[in-house]
Amino acid sequence: MYLKKRHLEILREMKKTENQAEIEAKLPEEFQIRAIELYILGFAELEGGKIKLTDAGRKLLEISDSLNLDELPDLIADTEIMKMLELLEETGKVPEGWLEKLKERKLADENGLTEFGKALLELYRETHPVVYLTPEIVSFLRGMPKIGTLDELITYKNSKLYGDNIVNALQAMRLLLISPPTEKGRAFATTPAAKLALKAVSMIPVFARAIILRKEDFEALKAGRSNAELESMGLTDEKGTTEFGKAVMETYEAMGRVEEKVLPIYLLDDELAVLKAIKEIEEKYETNPDILPTEKEIAKRVEVEDLGAILHLLESKELIERRLVKNRDTYWLTEWGKEAINFGTVSPDAMKAVTYAESGDVPIAEWVIKAQEEGVVKAGVTDKGRFYLKLSRSIKRKPFLTRYDAAILAKTPRKKYIHRDELVELVKDYVGGDEKEIIRAIGEAEAKGFVVELQNGMVKLTELGDKVKTALENAKLQEIAKVKFSVTPTLYNVLKVIYENLETFNRIWKEKGEIKGYKMEEVDVIRKHLSLSDDEIKKALTMLRQLGFLGSKSLTEAGKVLVEAYL
Repeated sequence: MYLKKRHLEILREMKKTENQAEIEAKLPEEFQIRAIELYILGFAELEGGKIKLTDAGRKLLEISDSLNLDELPDLIADTEIMKMLELLEETGKVPEGWLEKLKERKLADENGLTEFGKALLELYRETHPVVYLTPEIVSFLRGMPKIGTLDELITYKNSKLYGDNIVNALQAMRLLLISPPTEKGRAFATTPAAKLALKAVSMIPVFARAIILRKEDFEALKAGRSNAELESMGLTDEKGTTEFGKAVMETYEAMGRVEEKVLPIYLLDDELAVLKAIKEIEEKYETNPDILPTEKEIAKRVEVEDLGAILHLLESKELIERRLVKNRDTYWLTEWGKEAINFGTVSPDAMKAVTYAESGDVPIAEWVIKAQEEGVVKAGVTDKGRFYLKLSRSIKRKPFLTRYDAAILAKTPRKKYIHRDELVELVKDYVGGDEKEIIRAIGEAEAKGFVVELQNGMVKLTELGDKVKTALENAKLQEIAKVKFSVTPTLYNVLKVIYENLETFNRIWKEKGEIKGYKMEEVDVIRKHLSLSDDEIKKALTMLRQLGFLGSKSLTEAGKVLVEAYL
């Protein structure tokens, strides 16, 4: 979206006349550029010397009819303003500076979105821009950094002597998004549609004329129809739609589409150190099979605060796998774990820069700067960023709940947003800890799929977070909040075996005698399904009962909900 006051002035004149020359005489300043922008936005049709209103253009006129244009700033809406508007509608709260910008454009007031703000957002969602690729636009798009801070984009634009109209056109086509300002400034990202546009134009040997695809052109291509104009652009030939035509259609379909975001992933310094220690042991194992990557052996090679917790965390992300070898619990690198050693550590915020951009949304400056510092993005997504994105997309996360996760889930309300600063205070009051630690824990809880934090700092439970919160509420939440980590992949796997073999366990539980920690009959059944030592199974059963996921002689509602949350 890119809407200026001058666009509305032109639309108002179009009610009186469709003659471009007459309107240009009244509004000469950059008229041709503004007219093309209205065309790209889908608000006007250009035919010869005429400029005609589309249905979307008429609707825009209608919703803005009561506005006094003299009271509005020169720029009414761009991708930055539209993101503020979306976040205000979604969460009910945006930073004061954002709200002021929306107020001066009559898009919001103290009560939220105004009627104009609601109508413009609805129109934005209903309309579809035109594909309008000129050699100049494509040259800019090809050479520009694909993600970064806004200062970097402006520096590139000025160094290559491009005008603002290129950036405006890319925003109008939803090929470029600019973030609202935060403490570290503003960021930008090209969308997946921009990538498709570049892929399309790479298919033609000489790109010398504008490639234009309107809604009616798209529908014609979809129905297998052609005309002289489509043929002249190379979108069709005597056989039908060309491969180039199909690629331009793909671009059209992707414009404005926001896909579900991939969860960010993270790898801490201690996790990396443990992965390296396991690698070293595995190399020794090749020549000396008596040296196994047990917890004790790993502890000899690495100094970390809580090795047990880190091993569970690595297992939850499928970077290591646990196996019983020579009746000992051992930990082995997965293929993902081996590659992660080469790429090093990464934070959730750095990965959010990538996951947001890849989904068709815009990251904030803080995430982008973090991603640059950690080598996840440069002028675009790096090999490291692509690896962690692929890892994040491919793995099936297993549950690993820390004390902070339990507190975050307990204090995040259902079906509404809470600001991160408020959540930090609630967590601190509940389980203690310092602000920095808790902020990091919220990022990690997002990477685990429990919550989502948007660009305005508002946090909400995910569907998984809601289910796990229910499980914790039905369990012994006070006990869970006291332990450093409660649910681990091992505990979950044991619980899942019980859930899937409930008839067998019900028979064991019917037998006389109180069960405090575990029964050997339970251990015998679990041993058949999991590669764990008896000691680990006994510990898991005892812990599950202490935390309320397993009763003395039953699978509790908490245990059932927890298992089903991850199925």
